[in-house]
Amino acid sequence: MLRHCEILFLLGVLVMSSTDAAKLLGIFHVPGKSHYLSGSALMKILAEKGHDVTIVSPFTEKNPPKNYKEVVLTGLLDEKKDENFNMFDMTNNPFMMIGLFSYISTIMVEKTFNNTNFKKLMQSGEKYDAVILEEFNSEALKYVAHHFNAPLIVYNAMDANEWINPYQGNPDSPSYVPLVYLPYTSDMSFFERVYNSIIYVYINLVRHIFFLPMQNRVLHKYYPNAPNLDQFIYNVSLVLLNADESVYDALPRVPSMKNIGGFHIHQPKPLPNDLQQLLDNAEHGVIYFSMGSNLLAKDMPTEKKKILLRTLSKLKQTVLWKYEEENLPGKPENVITRKWLPQNDILAHKNIKLFITHGGIFSTYEAVYHGVPLLSLGVISEQILNGKRSEKNGYAKAVPFFDIEEETLDLYLKELLENPKYKENAARRSRILKDKPQSATAAVNYWVEYVVRHKGASHLRVASLDLTWYQCMLLDVVAFLLVSFVVLIYTLKFLFRTVFGRKVNKKEKTA
Repeated sequence: MLRHCEILFLLGVLVMSSTDAAKLLGIFHVPGKSHYLSGSALMKILAEKGHDVTIVSPFTEKNPPKNYKEVVLTGLLDEKKDENFNMFDMTNNPFMMIGLFSYISTIMVEKTFNNTNFKKLMQSGEKYDAVILEEFNSEALKYVAHHFNAPLIVYNAMDANEWINPYQGNPDSPSYVPLVYLPYTSDMSFFERVYNSIIYVYINLVRHIFFLPMQNRVLHKYYPNAPNLDQFIYNVSLVLLNADESVYDALPRVPSMKNIGGFHIHQPKPLPNDLQQLLDNAEHGVIYFSMGSNLLAKDMPTEKKKILLRTLSKLKQTVLWKYEEENLPGKPENVITRKWLPQNDILAHKNIKLFITHGGIFSTYEAVYHGVPLLSLGVISEQILNGKRSEKNGYAKAVPFFDIEEETLDLYLKELLENPKYKENAARRSRILKDKPQSATAAVNYWVEYVVRHKGASHLRVASLDLTWYQCMLLDVVAFLLVSFVVLIYTLKFLFRTVFGRKVNKKEKTA
């Protein structure tokens, strides 16, 4: 009898699991390794919960879970390699970057639409409970959710910003919400607020005059019967933000925006024997140096590389540098290079004293999680901003990569390695990141399942999305009040003249 009850219980659990499992489609089309790593981490979390997951990406997974399917955008990585693109050559001029990203992101959307495997997916007739799309100025791809008649969940690798706010009705006053194209924190000076406001207006003009019409043309080139963008780009059920107040400034977020900052961080795995011995036996500790997966250290300008090598050679610490080639000319004895390194596992080691980084948000989260101070050498504006924010929070020193000089690096490294406040502040931020009612991975599962359970969760949508731009800015109310005021003044003036004019006439007649 007991055995029979156990079997019934297990069958009940299996039925509940299969009933609760959702069919999810994730679109992570950007041909950048860091974009894929975050996207695949997100979808694996959902797959491990038992959901049936399909991911669209230019990359493939070596050992995917059994309920993790792939639609590979073949050819996109080859096209990227052919372009011989060097991120160290990128401009930080915000006017140029806004136009450049609008153009590049639209090309990525078109290449995705034109991909054979993607076309097969769109023609498959599959049914999905939700579509998850990485936001990368890719509004036309929101059509996929419309096509499959599924709720749309947007994932943003950063905090709420100008890529997300307009489509969620999220407050984004340029007086205290810095733009991703500028290296400002929320504590802006007067002239920073002036410049932030100018770029804010420029972005909105580019969006409506150039970017959205361009995306609309690409959409209708491949799907002539699709509705116009403005009929579905605001239909976003949920936004998953890679944000947390341990790293980002406190900013407004509407109810449809949920923080999952640090969701990609896993429990540290055992290190390879050679790395374990190196870290254990480093008498003065180890400095870990990595510029991320998109910025290749081998492509650094030669002069800047020489400055870094001269500076590192003066340190007593061992430097472990992720460098993509076998040979690093001028490498000092205390510098050890590897083509690839398990970053999260290394940062978890107690002998890591400092992390020299490009300031990417995923690297920043991993450093904060493990309580490791940073020297941030940002190359593009978002990385520079992350570095400034980390410096403001007290666990980093930051200098833009192209501004580095030997004296500055010497000073910053000495300060970071000898002043205990940086380690203490990093440990404090680590406690803030971990002090949550639920883990980031649990939040991912909960909110995706929430949208599925509530058929799109339309109750999270703010009313401002149904207003025109002039209604949102209360321009119609201001115009009404101004007209009413003018009418009132003229009415009072007319009455005044009429009443007092009659009295004057009566007096004149009496006289």
